Amino acid sequence: PRRRCDHVGCMRIATIAQIPIRLHWSFLALVVGYTAFSAWTTDLQTVGESLLMGLALFGSVVLHELGHAMAARYFGIRTRHITLFPFGGIAAIEQIPQNPTQEFVIAVAGPLVNGMLVLLFLPFALITGWWTLGLLAVLNAIMGLFNLIPAYPMDGGRVLRAMLSVPFGYIRASLAAMAIGRLFALLFVVGGVATWTPSLILIGAFLFVAIGVERRRLSYDIELQEAMTA
Repeated sequence: PRRRCDHVGCMRIATIAQIPIRLHWSFLALVVGYTAFSAWTTDLQTVGESLLMGLALFGSVVLHELGHAMAARYFGIRTRHITLFPFGGIAAIEQIPQNPTQEFVIAVAGPLVNGMLVLLFLPFALITGWWTLGLLAVLNAIMGLFNLIPAYPMDGGRVLRAMLSVPFGYIRASLAAMAIGRLFALLFVVGGVATWTPSLILIGAFLFVAIGVERRRLSYDIELQEAMTA
């Protein structure tokens, strides 16, 4: 049975590998709104096909986030939950490893899952001629590549920080990754407004908020490090 999760504004819909899978209210609102709009402007068959495609894409997002979670589990890091938003998902791992190799592996695990799904869907699409599988392959390719954009705290931004941590250390690498992330966030918002693409505006706004949270977490790490060396 569905139960409300411990976080206001979301609902737990399943548990996979002991990890709660949750839907944010905005995701539910998007589905209801899209379904109502489609039912009003198209026929029921088109609505059904669109919902099936959305469900398959939803599954791809869950698998992407599970990729992060399983990689984190390999290094002994627990994932509290996976929450799905209209613009994607978030795997809430308990701690961000300061070990560059571990962060790199955890970050690339999600896009790697998308790449595996492309390799799974594409051959079947070519053999069967079923365009839906081909579209799923394309969407997974886009999802994986988009997440590799070096816009911290997206996957690509975490990869960038892991690489910069080797020569510059965790703190300086984090500050550099956050600065680049803010630039991308601004570009997403401006691009979304210029082209009236609400999803880009949401992603840009999310990045600004997430970077603020990460900056406060980094400040705590700096204070802790200074206290230990004092």
